[in-house]
Amino acid sequence: MDAPDAVAIADRAVRLGLLRSEQVQEAWTELGRRGGEAAPFLRILERKGYLTPFQTQKLMKGDNDGYFLGGYRLLYKIASGSFGRVYRADDPQTGRIVAVKVLRKKWTEKKEIISLFEREGRIGMTLQHPNIVEILAVNQDRPTKQYYMVLEFIEGGNLRDILKIRKKMEPVEALKLLEECAAGLAFAFSRGLTHRDMKATNVLLSTHGVAKLVDFGLADLVDKTAKLEDEVEVDRTVDYAGLERATGAPHGDTRSDIFFLGCIGYHLLTGRSPLEWSRNTKQRMEEKRFTSIVPMNPDEIKAPASVFRLIETMMKLNPNERFQTPSQVVEAIRDVRRELEGVKTGKKSGPYTLFIAEKNEQLQDLLREKLKERGFRVLIAGDPQRAVDRFKQSPFDLFIVNAGSTGEDGLMAFENVMETARRQAIPLGGILLVTAEQAHQADRFTEMGRVKVLVHPVKYKELVGNIQGVLEAV
Repeated sequence: MDAPDAVAIADRAVRLGLLRSEQVQEAWTELGRRGGEAAPFLRILERKGYLTPFQTQKLMKGDNDGYFLGGYRLLYKIASGSFGRVYRADDPQTGRIVAVKVLRKKWTEKKEIISLFEREGRIGMTLQHPNIVEILAVNQDRPTKQYYMVLEFIEGGNLRDILKIRKKMEPVEALKLLEECAAGLAFAFSRGLTHRDMKATNVLLSTHGVAKLVDFGLADLVDKTAKLEDEVEVDRTVDYAGLERATGAPHGDTRSDIFFLGCIGYHLLTGRSPLEWSRNTKQRMEEKRFTSIVPMNPDEIKAPASVFRLIETMMKLNPNERFQTPSQVVEAIRDVRRELEGVKTGKKSGPYTLFIAEKNEQLQDLLREKLKERGFRVLIAGDPQRAVDRFKQSPFDLFIVNAGSTGEDGLMAFENVMETARRQAIPLGGILLVTAEQAHQADRFTEMGRVKVLVHPVKYKELVGNIQGVLEAV
């Protein structure tokens, strides 16, 4: 079959709505003739931006469809997946650039898949957040019968492609991106949704340097298509299944998202993935893949210990030892970022965080109000164990325990937290308030550095003076 000439190509492009007559005439004028071989004619149209290589290749093949979907003009293919393809497209009426995700034709007869696709699209339309790629519409194209989603187009690239070029990032930049990702997860989680497919390719980085999560909740669709094809897709959903099998965590647990966000942070900082990748699904499901992760090496990352603790906590194998919600991750990252900024200036940046274990609710309210007035960030709990759990996830600056009200539990929690801080070289101050009867039990704490033991009765002014003194020594 002979290749079509320029006139045939021009007529088809106008008939299909890809070109206007005046645009064709511009190309004839520049070419200096009307007709001839198609290639020079098409090169002019591509250079002028009237056609894309994707469109000209289809025209040369003689294709009469696949140029428009739902009224959007498809410009070129961005990516392909197991259940769909993604195109850059524009609205011919407004010129707005969007991304169009198209469900593969082979799935258009599967009602279950169509239902999932439409459900995920509708859910995505409710997630309007600066760090989540917005879904603008989900519909079926009447002429082609294809199902599609229209998404906000992010000018930039995904983290995997960026890391191929940059290899790794400095801690300050890496933590900024992690915080933005965690903020997106937190917003979705507040609406009862988890991501289920956290990986570098699902984090887009705009040209303005903002991280945005894409493919929220579409993992269920990937799982279903893999089963219907009777083959296993090499996808991050396999990693989720392997992690959950190894830890006993339930399907859809937000802490699994936190683990894999930690993996992204590990990759950003070190330039390598913490999980050995394999095309063999059984190998990717093995427990040892998760238990044998090599810790980040301080020799390769110039960062304070808090950066290492942050990533390690996100990636704890036991889900109960990880951050429990994305909001906790956001808060912990902000604390570490403030510390990084403080390292630059040679002093701590931002307010000090105090954790107070006090059972008396009236004293809780009084201390919270008075200490906040002095510029402290105050956390208070009646159960001292909450301080132990919190410190593992996000260390604070000063631990105050009133053993007079919390009893033996308070003494044990104080010792636990202070010993953890010593072992991990975390700067932490401690103030222990005891009764006269408990004083002998507090002897073991007096040798600890940055610890002050006060015997009741203790006045507020005395407590504040000791808070300032201990913090200055930290």
